[in-house]
Amino acid sequence: MGHQIGGHAHSIQNPVEIEIAEAVTDGDVSWGDPALDKEIGSWVLLAQFDSDDAADMVWGDGGVLYWLIRPQDLAEYRFDRAVFTWQCS
Repeated sequence: MGHQIGGHAHSIQNPVEIEIAEAVTDGDVSWGDPALDKEIGSWVLLAQFDSDDAADMVWGDGGVLYWLIRPQDLAEYRFDRAVFTWQCS
């Protein structure tokens, strides 16, 4: 998959936007709830770092690290509001 800044996340499992939305709502919003859909749509990829043997970076068994952020926070350089998740194959 590769490393990248911005763009669309290359998820290994479920879309990472869903994982982030579920995390920030503390799991209080169920599938099919418009509030969850809205939350899912309010995150964009900030950075993605793939496992990379050449750089001696291996996350789990070939995983990927993801940081997502809300567009407004990105525009305001509020990187402290970015949220992290990771996935493994």
